[in-house]
Amino acid sequence: MAARHPPFDDPAAVVAPAVAALTPSTQSLQALIGAFRRAIARGLAGEPSSLKMLSTFVEQPRGDECGRVAVVDWGGTHGRAALVELIGAEGTRTLAEREFVFRESDKSGSAEDIFGEIAGAVEAAVGREGPLPLGFVYSFPARLDGIDRAVALSLTKGWRVRGLVGQDVVALLRSALARRGLDRVAVTAVANDTVSTLVLESYRRRARDPGARPADIGLILGTGANQAADLPGAGVRNLESGNFDGVEGVASSWDRALDSEVTDPAPGAQRFEKMTAGHYLGEILRRALLDPGGRAPIFRTPPAALRAPWSLDAEHVSAFARDGSDQLSATAKTLRALDIPSTDAERRALCALARAVGRRTARLIAAGLLGTATFIDPELRADRVVAVDGSVYGGFPGFPDLVREAFGELAGSTAAERLSVVYAKDSTAAGAAVIAAVAARR
Repeated sequence: MAARHPPFDDPAAVVAPAVAALTPSTQSLQALIGAFRRAIARGLAGEPSSLKMLSTFVEQPRGDECGRVAVVDWGGTHGRAALVELIGAEGTRTLAEREFVFRESDKSGSAEDIFGEIAGAVEAAVGREGPLPLGFVYSFPARLDGIDRAVALSLTKGWRVRGLVGQDVVALLRSALARRGLDRVAVTAVANDTVSTLVLESYRRRARDPGARPADIGLILGTGANQAADLPGAGVRNLESGNFDGVEGVASSWDRALDSEVTDPAPGAQRFEKMTAGHYLGEILRRALLDPGGRAPIFRTPPAALRAPWSLDAEHVSAFARDGSDQLSATAKTLRALDIPSTDAERRALCALARAVGRRTARLIAAGLLGTATFIDPELRADRVVAVDGSVYGGFPGFPDLVREAFGELAGSTAAERLSVVYAKDSTAAGAAVIAAVAARR
């Protein structure tokens, strides 16, 4: 066994260069806000932009939509079909649901097999109900040509499904439903999870008060990261904000290395997502642990688990950041499960670095939200509502407070008070049901 390094006494000093590298300046984040606004404008004008500003054809709800709606929510390895009831001022209620799980091998399987599995889950969830509108949450990049037509673009998150890119995913789902005899289920709308989150918050607000303004921005911050927004004169747009590329001024050496080495998405693509989304946070932490700003690694003889790419994930980052015990016993337990021996000082350095990764994520997300909010309302003179869902926003300790703190830092306390962020856990299915109900009525 290789000899371990001599212990260090000052964890803060050891990780200080790495923490600094993960702490963009206020000025650089404000520059990002301006670049984000300009990218929105270029995208809306049809000019080259890393923000696609995709049309969604989604209308904001009135708040009085009622009835039963089927939902499919798919954007990764796990998905679900559900039967949802809209009950106005009382909100929404899930009456039945069936999860479906794809294996790693399915990621390179056929579109017919994928949609056949999804249709089977729909059949199990809706039973004999019908006729029913169905809202399809498709959380991969797509070009929407109508409320019920979405052409699949390049896939993300490691998926390479044969026969999917370039095809209308609604038509594929309809065919799969028909093969199961589910003609009573009509796919009336397709949207992504970010749009669904925005619309659900609008529904809840207007169901309580028909005169309420709808939500302005939707945010998903989980495995991936994306925004949608209701923009003056342009309607509800899917920004595909994970692809925003104006990040060089806030990127660390670990971000640049990760971007250059990851082949899916390709280098240069999804730059903002690679710095903020849960899929990447553990890997950023792992790289920083091995090379914390030019110093020797925190674990000077890195265990095999830390030498293996992607051995840490967002749940590890949150767990390390959350541990406030004297001996960091929860962190020690997590490390032992990874076969990583540790000293008290090493654990303190690790936890400090995990908190820096989370805080940077919150500041970057706040800057992106401010880019959109100030495009809508340059002086932030009116109250604006952001609806958010996702495991990073809801799971990293104190994340909403970190975002709120960053709003104040970047926009000032007065403007920050006009931004209301509402966490809507597990919002996508209910939001898709609202979208489908609005589309069916239309």
